[in-house]
Amino acid sequence: MPEPNSTETQVAELIRHVLYGNLHNLPNLASKIVRIFTSSTFTDTTVERNSLMQHTYPKLKEYCREKHGLEFQVVDMRWGVRDEATDDHKTTELCMQEIDNCQRVSVGPNFVVFLAQKYGYRPLPTKIEEAEFHKVLSVSSPDDARLLSLWYKLDSNNIPSLFCLQPVSSIFTNFTNKAHPRLMEEDQSQWWETMGKLNRAVRAAALELLNQGIFTPQDNHRYNWSVTEQEVVRGILNAKDKVDHTLAFFRHIENINIGLLRHSMKFIDIVSKQVDEEAQRMLSDLRDVRVQAALPETSIIRYTIPWTDDEGINKTFHAEYLENFIETFYTRLVELIDRGVGQQKSLASNR
Repeated sequence: MPEPNSTETQVAELIRHVLYGNLHNLPNLASKIVRIFTSSTFTDTTVERNSLMQHTYPKLKEYCREKHGLEFQVVDMRWGVRDEATDDHKTTELCMQEIDNCQRVSVGPNFVVFLAQKYGYRPLPTKIEEAEFHKVLSVSSPDDARLLSLWYKLDSNNIPSLFCLQPVSSIFTNFTNKAHPRLMEEDQSQWWETMGKLNRAVRAAALELLNQGIFTPQDNHRYNWSVTEQEVVRGILNAKDKVDHTLAFFRHIENINIGLLRHSMKFIDIVSKQVDEEAQRMLSDLRDVRVQAALPETSIIRYTIPWTDDEGINKTFHAEYLENFIETFYTRLVELIDRGVGQQKSLASNR
C-alpha cells in the first residue's frame, strides 16, 4: 500500500479534529471567486491604481473566467466610501470587514498592499473602554476634556462599557445634507477642524499616560496608527498562509521636492510644511521591519523611481516603470491564482 501524501495526511488530521469537536482552522469551502483587497494610501498611488483599473484588472477578470471559471473581484476602499460611513466613523471598520471577507472567500490571493513614503490618514479611535477613557480625561487639559466629553458618549450596553465617538451629524447637522451644499460644506469644514483638535487631544493624553507608565507602548500606538497600518496588520501580519495569499509592492521616490508642497504632500506626510518625522518613523517600522519580517523576499516587489516637479509621478516620464508595475502585478497575481486553484483541487480530490 502506498504511503499517504502530505495532503492526504492533512485531510485525515482535519477529519479527526472534526470528529473530536474541534472546528478551528477548517479549510474554506470551495470557492468560485478571486477577491483581493488592495491597501494603500490615497493620493500617492493614484496613477498606479488607475493603471491597474484600466489595464490589469480586465485582463485578470478574463484570465480567471477563461482559465478557471472564476469570478475576479477587487476591493479598493480608496475609490470612495459613502458619506454615511464617514458620518458614523465606520470607514476603518468597513475596511476590516472587507479584508475578512476577502480572506474567507478568495481562491489564492486576497490582499495586496502598496507601501511608498506616505504613512497616511490616522483616524480617531471610535471606541474607548470606559476605564481607559477616564484615564485619558484625567491627563487632558480642561478644554480638551470638554471637547472629548462632547464627542464621546458612554454606551453601557457593551461589556465592558465603551465611550463611543458620536456621528458627525449629531452635532454638525448638515454634514451630509446634499440638499444644501453650502451648509454641508460649512459643517464639513468645521468637522475637519474639530477632528484635528480631537486627534491632538487623544494623542497628547496617550503620550502623557505612556510617560507616566500607565499606558504601554502598544496602548499609545492604538491612538496613533493609520488606517493603512491597521489594514496591513489584518491582511498580512496577523494572517495565516501569507505566502499563498498576499503580496507587497514597495515604491521609493528619490529626491522628493518637499518645498513644492502642492505635489509633495501627496507623496509624503507633511505637517507645518515639513516632513512629519513621527509618521515616517511609524511607516518605516511597518514597511521596513514588520512586513519584511512577515513575508519572504519573493513576496515583496520593490521599485525606485525619480521625482518629477510637475506631478511627482508623470504617466509619460514614468511610462516604463508603470508598464513594468502592471505587468509584474498581473504575473504575480496569476501565479497565486493558479496555486490557489491547484490547492483547492488537491483538497477536493482527497475528500
